Amino acid sequence: MSKKFEEEKIDAEELKENVFNQGKWLRLLWIALFLFIYAWASMVLYIIAVLQFLFNLFTDSPNKSLSELAALFREWMVQIINFVTYQETDKPYPFSEFPNKKGKK
Repeated sequence: MSKKFEEEKIDAEELKENVFNQGKWLRLLWIALFLFIYAWASMVLYIIAVLQFLFNLFTDSPNKSLSELAALFREWMVQIINFVTYQETDKPYPFSEFPNKKGKK
C-alpha cells in the first residue's frame, strides 16, 4: 500500500469516538431548534417588509425605526445561519449577546 493511502485510512476507534461524541448530537438538537426559530423569523421578516413597503407607499419614505429594527433582525438571522452552518460555535441570541448593527459598537 502507498503511504498516502495508509494516512487516509479511517481509524475505527476514532470513528466510533466521533460518532458517539455526545457534544455533536447535542449540537444537532441546537441546529434543529434554531432552524425552527429561523423559519418563524422568516415570517416576521415578511411582515417587516410589507410594513416597510406600506410606509414607503403612503409617506414616500421608509420608516426609520422599522429600518433599524430590520437591520438588527437581519444581524440576528445571520447569527443563526452562521451557527447552523458551522461558521461559528457560539449559539445565537438569546444564548449569546444580541448582535449589534454592523459598523456600530
